[in-house]
Amino acid sequence: MSGQVARGSRAPRGLARVRHETLDTVFGYVYAILMVDLLLVVANLPLAVMLFAARDALQAWPLVLLLSVTVSPSLAGAFEVYRTLGDGHPQPFAAFWRGYRRRGLAAGLIGSAATALVGFVLYDAAVVAGTVWAALLGPTLLVAAVIGVATTITAITGLTVFATASPRAILKAALYVAVRRWYVSVLALVLVGLSVLAVLMQPVLGALAPGLLLYAVFANAHYGFRQVLRKEG
Repeated sequence: MSGQVARGSRAPRGLARVRHETLDTVFGYVYAILMVDLLLVVANLPLAVMLFAARDALQAWPLVLLLSVTVSPSLAGAFEVYRTLGDGHPQPFAAFWRGYRRRGLAAGLIGSAATALVGFVLYDAAVVAGTVWAALLGPTLLVAAVIGVATTITAITGLTVFATASPRAILKAALYVAVRRWYVSVLALVLVGLSVLAVLMQPVLGALAPGLLLYAVFANAHYGFRQVLRKEG
């Protein structure tokens, strides 16, 4: 009887410990994601100020593209935070700047190429709009831009996850993953689009959306890499 009482008294304490650990994990994730939102604003401050001050950011898309060159390095930092979330107590500030320092340059070069591609597509779309070439070139340019952006997101994820791999190898693998696992790329693009839309519609409150949505982008891109590597292995 006393043994049953002792076991009964230990169970609530064990359950409370599990609940405490679960809550600690949840609050750790929430804290890390909110910190990513703040750090993304700091790392892209010129772009953030421009989006906040501009009356119509879509009309000023060349300037937006120019200022967005800082986005890719900051994504390397954000993805490093997400990568380390399962390691225990999150340290988002240290992880962000570690990822930014280690992989920011490579991510920036890949992102600059994608930005140039998107700028080229937008410029050509404006030129051929209303001409007989629009129906032919429009879909082709759109597909090229979509593949470029999807490959960039996947590549930055790969740079973060595979810290010792060369950027060239990561980029080649990312292109393969983005095309082979096209449904994962589509989901990533939808989530990125929602992040951009939230920021454009409400720069202040919308700045709280990218952290959570980009976590899903990172998780999906990482999943794509794992699936391809498992099949190839």
